[in-house]
Amino acid sequence: MNKEDILQKSRKENKKGDEREEKIKLRSYAISAAIGALICVAFIILEGNIFNRSATHIWIIYCGMMFSKHLIDAIKLKKKEDVLFSVLWGSVCLIHSVLYVMDNVGG
Repeated sequence: MNKEDILQKSRKENKKGDEREEKIKLRSYAISAAIGALICVAFIILEGNIFNRSATHIWIIYCGMMFSKHLIDAIKLKKKEDVLFSVLWGSVCLIHSVLYVMDNVGG
């Protein structure tokens, strides 16, 4: 290998990003998702027990987040379990959406 080939190969590897930075980003996404889930659970408890209201809108948000996460994983990683989880979360999101509309339209 000549000097230009080595430089070109090094530039390609550096474009992929620092592995440490990627691990930090993945961990921060996981932590933020967990905090989001805890906030959703807290509001579900508040809505249902304290204010005596339905919390379907919060479930729609949470299930929609999980659906999109598993859908992207299924597309990018091509794993069957992610396809299954995306279908399940999407179905739960759809069910809660229908319940939300029925509660608010009076159906």
